[in-house]
Amino acid sequence: MLPAMSYEVFLFYAIDLAGGAMSFLPPETPAETICKSIRDFSSDYLFIFDAFLTEETERRIYQATDIKNIITIGTTRHFEHDIKTLSWERFIEKGANIRAVKVLRNSADLLFVAKTGGSTGEPKNVMLSDDNFNILVHQYLHTQLPYGAGDRWLRLWPVFSATAAVSSLHLAMCAGMESVIRHFPVNISDFDRMVLDEKPNHLILIPQLLDVLEKSDLFAGKDLSFIKSVGCGGLSITDGFEQRVDRFFKRYDLPLFLGYGWGCTESASGAAMRMNRETAKIGYVGIPLVNTVVAVFEPDSEEELEYGKEGGGLCILSHTIMLGYYNDPEMTQRVLKRHKDGNIWLHTGDLGTVNEDGFVRVHGRMTRTIFVFPTAKIYPAAIENIISTVPGVKETAVVGIPDQEHEGFEIPLCYLVYDKRYEEKTVLESVHKLCKTAYMECERPKRFIPLTELPLTEVGKIDYAALEKSGREMM
Repeated sequence: MLPAMSYEVFLFYAIDLAGGAMSFLPPETPAETICKSIRDFSSDYLFIFDAFLTEETERRIYQATDIKNIITIGTTRHFEHDIKTLSWERFIEKGANIRAVKVLRNSADLLFVAKTGGSTGEPKNVMLSDDNFNILVHQYLHTQLPYGAGDRWLRLWPVFSATAAVSSLHLAMCAGMESVIRHFPVNISDFDRMVLDEKPNHLILIPQLLDVLEKSDLFAGKDLSFIKSVGCGGLSITDGFEQRVDRFFKRYDLPLFLGYGWGCTESASGAAMRMNRETAKIGYVGIPLVNTVVAVFEPDSEEELEYGKEGGGLCILSHTIMLGYYNDPEMTQRVLKRHKDGNIWLHTGDLGTVNEDGFVRVHGRMTRTIFVFPTAKIYPAAIENIISTVPGVKETAVVGIPDQEHEGFEIPLCYLVYDKRYEEKTVLESVHKLCKTAYMECERPKRFIPLTELPLTEVGKIDYAALEKSGREMM
């Protein structure tokens, strides 16, 4: 559990060479979630930024798990650590004069476990291998994107997702680039200053940061020709936003297009992308990567739809498809399906179309997912399941509504139906306490709204669209 820093890179490749597997947790992950992850993966070691480790969290980890050691990175050290907790320096010293046994690692072995919503909206642990990482990087390098050895790649996020691990870390290393690791700006409006100071050649950003660049007065009269590519990922963008970014490029005579793509964690993050100006078509996410097929099938069937026909689910056939979900063969079989053509297709859970020229358009999700600022993805079904365990909560529904402060993102709202035998105030206090324990601040519902009953659709299911509409009107 580290911020964006060079130690992530060292650990990523060292654990691979040692024959291990890893899972990254985002900063501010609550203690109980850390403990659950350690237990779920039978983890031996936790590497953590020392500023993230409190005395209470350390005690809880050793009490609730069988972890061998916690290794702290940094110089904060604000309390007396347990004897099993090692500093990074002490950890390195313990390896002095010890020759590790050579590991005959198979490229299909488990390397990286990443969290995702899966096809159901329930958090799942996706298993990825060396092959998944390496093949996807080769696919990126065989596009017409201007990646070059010695280029500067700006990375702002820790490696807690497949996208960050493959696209921001491994791709830059494999292409011989200089990985410029910087913290996400405390004041987001200062990002234009960071770009001028660092002069990165390649940027993968969220819409909010692109918005800062597009509106900046700091660039007036400046030469921005050092920028070779600008990408945007993680969530959908509007046509209007894309047109504004295009005007920004033209204003500074940048021969660029907005790099944009589509994929999912189960495909190591990538499947289709814009590779050049010809494939940078507004409203589309580009064309499939080399040796990748994207097709549209009737939901829950092998019936392939015609070009341009809507209502189907996007499926992927590629060498980057995951090994499966960790300890969940049943869910793996629901997502990775062998079709009558003999191939195993990944059913992504995304709705979309493919036109006759091979351009992929994404229309939305079959399942519910909420993207919150700056980069977290949360799964309403998981939050509902946890909140429903609180005594006095009869029913609950979590929805996302547009974040007025951050374009392209959402904030979660939670509707609650109380059991009348319980005092509403007491139940709400318990819900708040549970959410604080289980979720980071950006993941917690921003408002809890009481209802006498949840609205239902004609077929008797919760009407989430109605709840979203109500939430937008209320906020």
